Amino acid sequence: MSDSPRLSKNQRREAAREAARITREKQVKRERLLKWLVPTSVSVGLLAIAAVVIVVVVTAIPRPQLPAGPDNMASDGILFEAPDGDVVPVSTPGIAEESEPVATEFEASDDRAHIVTYIDWTCPACKVFEENYGAQIEQLVADGDATLEVHPVAILDRAYAGSRYSSRAANAAACVASNAPESFLDVQEAFFAGQPQEGTTGLGDDEMVDLIASAGVTDPAVTECVTDETYREWVTASTSRTTSDEALLNAQGGFQTPTLTVNGERWDSQSGVDFLDFVADQIG
Repeated sequence: MSDSPRLSKNQRREAAREAARITREKQVKRERLLKWLVPTSVSVGLLAIAAVVIVVVVTAIPRPQLPAGPDNMASDGILFEAPDGDVVPVSTPGIAEESEPVATEFEASDDRAHIVTYIDWTCPACKVFEENYGAQIEQLVADGDATLEVHPVAILDRAYAGSRYSSRAANAAACVASNAPESFLDVQEAFFAGQPQEGTTGLGDDEMVDLIASAGVTDPAVTECVTDETYREWVTASTSRTTSDEALLNAQGGFQTPTLTVNGERWDSQSGVDFLDFVADQIG
């Protein structure tokens, strides 16, 4: 028999209420804890998942590609000199994959005009420039007074009805530079002579091959290079390098074709200074 005092009915009721209150408080605390823990745990889990996804995505993003370039265009351009009075291309290896172009270096004291042209074979203004100055520039090179470096770029795809003619023409330029460099200037002249109007689809691959053949180049390697668009990635990379070079931008901060430099100085076609006078100023 217990020695504990017997509780009255009221006392038992109060004890039950107190026990219930304590139970409710514990339940409320537990619910509050769960409300904090569950979202936090989910958040931590989501953050962990997100971190994994970020790592996977970042790992999966390919590094910017530096595609291999055509032979004889180590600088992104093809260089012509006349060591014996005949204008000839300078042989160079192509840009290796994952490598940058190597700018052509000249002696500052050699008293020559080092002319660099950035042209789009589909550009009407380039055609006009070549008609006005092309033969005279070649004569300067032949006389030993200049060198010529030609950089094909592709900035006018938008002008040729979705055919990417500008890019395909620049690829054709690279194909000729790589496989028939001695005919590059002749093919360039043929492309300007046969330049289709903007707003059309431009020339198809077979038509470009025929145009190249009209300049004396019938090498199957050139044909295959044109139809396969072998240097498509190089055209994109080279054009991007050229159009983002601040030294080549015009007064409005944009890039245009033709762009020409002589001994590193850009000729402003809007300045009123004739190009040949500009050349003379740079070597005078």
